[in-house]
Amino acid sequence: MDAMLTRRNFVKWGAATAGTASLVGLNACAPKNEAQEETGAGAAESGAWLNAPCYNNCSCGSSRCLNKVYVEDGVPLKTRSDESEIDSYAMPQRRSCLRGRAKMSEVLSPARIKYPMKRKNFSLDDPHGDLRGKDEWERMEWDEALDLVADGIKRMLDQYGPKGILCGASSNIGDGYYDQNVCLLNALGGSVHAEAGTVSFGSWSVADTHMLGGFAMTNTPHHIQMLSSDLHVMFGCNWAANKAGNHTWYLQQCRERGAKVIVIDPWLNQTAQVVADEWIPIIPGTDTALVIAICHEWIAAGTYDQEFLDTYCVGFDGDHMPEGAPANASWKDYVMGTGYDMVPKTPEWAEKICGVPAAKIRELATEIASVDKVDFFSSQSTSKIPAGEQFVQSFYTMALMHGGIGMPGHYFGWSGMKDFMSSSVNPGSYCPVDADPVNPLQPAGAPVYMYYPIPVFATMEDPEGWLNLEPSETWRSIKAGEYGRDCWPTGKRKIDIHAAYFGGHMSTLNQIPDTMTGIEVVRGMDFVWGCNPFFDSTRQYCDVLLPCCTFWEKPNKAFAGDASSALWFDQIMNPLYESKPESWIAEELAKRLGVDPKVVNSLTDSERTYATVRDAVYMDGTTFQPSPLLTITQEEIDTYFPGVEGSPQEGKFTFQEFREQGILKAELSEEMVIPEPYAAFIADPAGAPLATASGKFEIYCETLAAMINSVGYSTIAPIGIYQVGDPEQGVEARTDEYPLLLWTPHSLRRAHSVNDNVVSLREAFPQECFMSTVDAEARGIKNGDIVLMTSPHGKVLRPAKVVPNIVPGAVAMQDGAWFQIDEETGIDLGGCPNVLQAPKSSGGGCQAWTGTILQVEKYDGPLELLPDKNRPVVTPVGIEG
Repeated sequence: MDAMLTRRNFVKWGAATAGTASLVGLNACAPKNEAQEETGAGAAESGAWLNAPCYNNCSCGSSRCLNKVYVEDGVPLKTRSDESEIDSYAMPQRRSCLRGRAKMSEVLSPARIKYPMKRKNFSLDDPHGDLRGKDEWERMEWDEALDLVADGIKRMLDQYGPKGILCGASSNIGDGYYDQNVCLLNALGGSVHAEAGTVSFGSWSVADTHMLGGFAMTNTPHHIQMLSSDLHVMFGCNWAANKAGNHTWYLQQCRERGAKVIVIDPWLNQTAQVVADEWIPIIPGTDTALVIAICHEWIAAGTYDQEFLDTYCVGFDGDHMPEGAPANASWKDYVMGTGYDMVPKTPEWAEKICGVPAAKIRELATEIASVDKVDFFSSQSTSKIPAGEQFVQSFYTMALMHGGIGMPGHYFGWSGMKDFMSSSVNPGSYCPVDADPVNPLQPAGAPVYMYYPIPVFATMEDPEGWLNLEPSETWRSIKAGEYGRDCWPTGKRKIDIHAAYFGGHMSTLNQIPDTMTGIEVVRGMDFVWGCNPFFDSTRQYCDVLLPCCTFWEKPNKAFAGDASSALWFDQIMNPLYESKPESWIAEELAKRLGVDPKVVNSLTDSERTYATVRDAVYMDGTTFQPSPLLTITQEEIDTYFPGVEGSPQEGKFTFQEFREQGILKAELSEEMVIPEPYAAFIADPAGAPLATASGKFEIYCETLAAMINSVGYSTIAPIGIYQVGDPEQGVEARTDEYPLLLWTPHSLRRAHSVNDNVVSLREAFPQECFMSTVDAEARGIKNGDIVLMTSPHGKVLRPAKVVPNIVPGAVAMQDGAWFQIDEETGIDLGGCPNVLQAPKSSGGGCQAWTGTILQVEKYDGPLELLPDKNRPVVTPVGIEG
């Protein structure tokens, strides 16, 4: 039955869906009393303020903030954010950015899938796949839709088996992506995922494992530790857009207390504008050359820490090489031109590649060397290039040459700061993976999505049974009927995909490269079904759609904020229209397919919520031992978790104050001592070795090179050399036809693809083609002109954003916009970068986003491109509201 609107609240719903900017109040920046006065909190209100923390995946889920929503008669009407009395550097308020404050507009968007529906011309016997993305839609009853999907799944399994079904939903399920329909497919024999690679971490994770002995994201500094650095050198970092929240403010506070900030980036991004003392423009994808030239200057001048390298590292020079390494194969030999290509890597050498003047490189090298406590940060995107591991190796080597790692103020990493791993406040698991059926097509030893995403055939339990696609090559692999490389022990793997499930709050067609091939492949399938709250660009190409709830319509739970906070999520509203939780959908499909519903949804909602609070832990700043976060009484268990068996417990905070406040924060102070990353190893390298082959930091890392080279996407050296990783991509690949380079920074309009249906954010942050004044003038392009962006892989129409503060030769278009293909011309009117992106696997399954070759021309064709704020949100044709 529909979530009906009464006559009384009809006006409220209308206001909520229309006036997005006015509803998402900006009063969260005000002190508590002012905010309450402006929002009416504390005045006569018949409704209630509920907790609705942001669920955006900002920069790999590292920064979620508190939202509170005022609900009256079941209708959300206004929002505010964290208004806690304490607002200090150590314990700041967690105020939402514009993305988080737009959640009301997203949830109530006209893009909601209101009812179960199917394409008008679709049937299992005659799918008319060519009409996917073009067909009209018909509303269905739930039983009818579930019967059709169950019949389709059974037919696909009977005809093609599990290896014939692509699952466009994450198997690395967490509270933000949990979809029991993935568990259903696993229970039925599995499905093929596109997870033998990484869409977020770039080239860092495999390099971390073998160079540093673990995942370096866990060894970045806490924000309190950042205060001890005197210089922050940031490669490609734009925290103001990527992470938003407090991150840029942390950096600004460091700067106001005397630290200097240098940002190296192709454009003067928002972070550089706000907090940088110096901006150094660089050609996208060429940071490796700059880093190597800095190291050359240090070696030439002797301004590096030889003692640190001798004690804690292998591979810097010929005296500290692993046994059996070739002569003249050290990092020092390569940099100084006494090994490898015999070319000294001088600033003049680097200038020709990266565009940074040689004099500036020398100045930068001298300045960094003169500062004792330096914090080296890199974005994930700097390594999202062909053979990007070579940048990772050179970046880490630079930091190790500077020395001091393990001591206050000396840091290096790629996630910015310790946000969400090894937390001091950590909720329990909402979806414990050991309670769910495993995917038989991902046997023990298979790649771990993002964290170690490459196959290790020697340790894989069943190499022949493993089937998992590398994301960048997914669509071309399916089209070709094979994937992988001849060098694999099993050779290239044959695949035969005939069906796809798109769920898990992921937009697979939109968010991996080569969208145009993806559309072609999906149109050739026998059956495509999806489950999502929104009619996004991926779900528009399905045959049958099942509407699932947004986070606001799901049961409450504890939720991760950052390393030092936990958030409480209330159910804000009843499911809107005919949407259902994924758990209900999966159970109903399971019944129709002869599977025990408890297998696909092993815990009740109450059990899941209880686990998040029962197992939440707090780590104090003295003993660093975990203890229960929450005190929970038996009465609270009986009241809030009906049907759950549990016992009372004592914790740091009460469950009631957690529910009321919506957020709990670790008690931090700037004076507290936080263990330094790598401190144990630095104190006792023999007694506490790193988990690397040598037990030390490996500048020369044979294991890394062997692992990357065994996969066959790229060939790298054991040290971080500069190389042309792909002859068809990057600065050396530019041609007269495609003379520009594309890179895709994040936008405050979206968290990946989330929020692109929010009109107010479309207006505030239009999707534009950012290009330099130099490149625009050469093409007769003025600011605001409509331009055609063309790569070897697709075409996109966008307004030009002509600026003087972007490096010539490079073009930026921000990630995540929902594509909208004009069928006559094949041109995307939505501004999706993946229509242009090269389908290039690299290194450890890294998506090489940065450096796709491109041309931009002033458009004089017949298509009209409306401003984003005026372009209608796509809704299903044929379905009435």
